[in-house]
Amino acid sequence: MLSDPEIERAAAQLADYKRSDALSKLLDQYSVMIEDYKRLKSDYEEERESREKYKQMAKDQERNPFVLVLVDGDGYVFNDDYLSKRAEGGSAAAQALNDEVKASLRRKGLEHCQVMVRIYANVFGLSKVLSKTGVVGADSRSLAPFIASFNRSYGLTEFVDAGQLKENADFKLRALIRLYADSSQCKHIYFAACHDVGYISELTPFMGNSSKFTLVNTPGIRFHDEFTKLGMGIEEFRGVFRHSPLDGNVHYPSTAGTSGKPISTPTQPPPSPAKQSFTPGSGNTDNQRPVCLFHSLGKCRYGKSCKMLHVNPPVDAKPARQYPDLPSPTPSSAPTNGTPSLGPSLQNPTFLAKLPQKDDIPPGCVAVNDNNYRLDPYLPPINPDVMSRLKARVDKRRVCNSFHLQGSCDAGDRCEYDHEPLEPEFLPALESLARSQPCPRRGACRLEGCTHGHICQNSECKHRGGKVYCKLPYLSHLEAPAVARYVPSVPKQGRKPSSGTPSSTTSG
Repeated sequence: MLSDPEIERAAAQLADYKRSDALSKLLDQYSVMIEDYKRLKSDYEEERESREKYKQMAKDQERNPFVLVLVDGDGYVFNDDYLSKRAEGGSAAAQALNDEVKASLRRKGLEHCQVMVRIYANVFGLSKVLSKTGVVGADSRSLAPFIASFNRSYGLTEFVDAGQLKENADFKLRALIRLYADSSQCKHIYFAACHDVGYISELTPFMGNSSKFTLVNTPGIRFHDEFTKLGMGIEEFRGVFRHSPLDGNVHYPSTAGTSGKPISTPTQPPPSPAKQSFTPGSGNTDNQRPVCLFHSLGKCRYGKSCKMLHVNPPVDAKPARQYPDLPSPTPSSAPTNGTPSLGPSLQNPTFLAKLPQKDDIPPGCVAVNDNNYRLDPYLPPINPDVMSRLKARVDKRRVCNSFHLQGSCDAGDRCEYDHEPLEPEFLPALESLARSQPCPRRGACRLEGCTHGHICQNSECKHRGGKVYCKLPYLSHLEAPAVARYVPSVPKQGRKPSSGTPSSTTSG
């Protein structure tokens, strides 16, 4: 039996233990630790599942690697040896192109990739031009057998008819660049459209990325210097494309005119005044050859090897008939190196002044010159400060040209462009911006109130001796500005609303 003191001491110890909460704190801490462990385990399981999904996606993306070959078929034309053989030549051209790409891929260590080829061209216009050179027949779609055989050669190879508007091929190529440039399955892109500086804006975000892009050069086109500044690899596919220009490589067919019948368009640039004022003597066999426009402008890169005729007009040659008010070139203005100077339409400061005034054009009519080419009303120079402020507004939201320049918009409340009021001083600047966008109908346009450009009015345009890139076709710089007559316009009823002016548009 315990003594009374021992019992008292045990009772005191029990009371002290009850007053202490050490065990309770320990149990609470243990409970918190268990909850933290459960939460961390759940997070770990989720992270591991995500990693497994990512690994599977990466594995799937590496399963079918490919390279993309993009070709603007209006500028990069296949070798005549292939085109003239029709169906047989189509398969041979596809094999030659595939062999060149495969050889390039072996040098890059990408020989395991499949080759996807996409070519876009105006088949009707290209067939027409090639038929005049005697390469193919005179059928409106004489390239069809060649293209059909080309497409059958490889499963991922396609030659696509983009239609008769130049912008259609551009639209397709731009969309494919944006789609595949960031694709992990697309290991490389060969870009064969370096004759058109309009693609620079699409390629600029990938400057210096030679591991992703290769630019294709060929002697048959003018490889613009702007592409060399991108820092991308440049290669030439030998024997695949033409080594000489195809009548200046101009394929801008017109759309239907007011009569509903197609209006024929020259397959080479129109003659400059210098060319019109000089004709080789009769009896010379060179009369059967077309005159080289680029030699007339001092820009022919092929020299004596050019298949077109090189003639130098005499220094006292008179200007062409459609320029009656322009002064004739004087001997003092002739270049000393024997190369003819630019025609009056390009270098004479009074050229734009011959355009009709807006108030002189009768209501319901459009002005045309001797060639029935539509003329735009004269646009006075725009204050640079006004133009800058307008562009600042356009950068925030595109402006509806139709609403502000014509007073109405066919889309009404459904129009996606800005209808908010513009300051009056902005209207001339907006018209100048709108005129810098080429009209798809070009000189055949008769639409009432068309806001697009038909005649270039930018004095800083590269075709007028300046350095500014111009979106308007070359014909818009050579047509005579003098009004020959006023013809009825086509009402705009049923016409689609005009697109807003892009914020990146520059005058001319």
